Amino acid sequence: MRALILALALAACAQPQPAATEAPAAPAAGAEAPTAETALTQEQALARMPAWNHARAAGVDFRAVGQEPGWMLDIYTETRMRLLWDYGERIADFPLTAPDTSQEGATRYETSQGGRRLAVTIRRAPCQDVMSGEPYPATVQVVIDGRTLQGCGKSV
Repeated sequence: MRALILALALAACAQPQPAATEAPAAPAAGAEAPTAETALTQEQALARMPAWNHARAAGVDFRAVGQEPGWMLDIYTETRMRLLWDYGERIADFPLTAPDTSQEGATRYETSQGGRRLAVTIRRAPCQDVMSGEPYPATVQVVIDGRTLQGCGKSV
């Protein structure tokens, strides 16, 4: 179990070198993406998040990561947000809403799906990942159903 938690945390933080393998296949045309929390194994949930070096090609515009508990958020261009949290035990998709940029230096999204509420605040302030030490240009706060997660993020 500890090895799996470490693997999830490292995957969330690391920017692996480009591999010779192809990116995971996208859902078939007409296939419906999950819109509520999906029950998957940790490995299955992590596999639903594209690797850093494939994220842009998969449609991800911005990625945020955090620890304790390990989590990852992908904001897809014009469509949705996908949150993986509790070390990969939970994953859910949310519709991407128009951002609120009324506060200087911050972008905020509020959305809901399947009875869950998600608020994401991205601030243009330097952030350093607590596990890897990697610097990021943004601090990110994710609130899922009243529970606050803190981390860092950047455009991919």
